[in-house]
Amino acid sequence: MKKAGRVVLIIVLVAVLLGAVCIGVGLMTGADTMRIYSALDSRYNIGAYQEAYTAYAGEVIGAVTEAWQGPAA
Repeated sequence: MKKAGRVVLIIVLVAVLLGAVCIGVGLMTGADTMRIYSALDSRYNIGAYQEAYTAYAGEVIGAVTEAWQGPAA
């Protein structure tokens, strides 16, 4: 099981590295990031995911802050 986890981790890291290289090459050759974003947003609705993540992160940060301050006196 350890070996399978290591293989999966290596595959994921290679995919992330390859994606970063592709994005870097695209930006160096003059890609328009807003055009890429709008194409991805129209297909995968990235804006909705971004709004949901922002709301979730705000709730988590609020809960952590409240827990950090301790019970109200």
